[in-house]
Amino acid sequence: MKTLAAQALAYQYKLQIDTATTILNNNTAALNVLDTALNDMITATEKLKKLNDMAKDNIKEVEKQEAS
Repeated sequence: MKTLAAQALAYQYKLQIDTATTILNNNTAALNVLDTALNDMITATEKLKKLNDMAKDNIKEVEKQEAS
């Protein structure tokens, strides 16, 4: 179940990054909208990195338990 939840979060964060990228590529977007998009992109990227680290730690823990 944790894997499914992690995949759903990763997909959500990827969508946020894609949306922010689209806004940043829009030449007519207002500065406050660009600022919000940049903040969203940075936040989503940080969350993806943390989620990735948690998944790696989980894999190591499972491998350690299997070796025991």
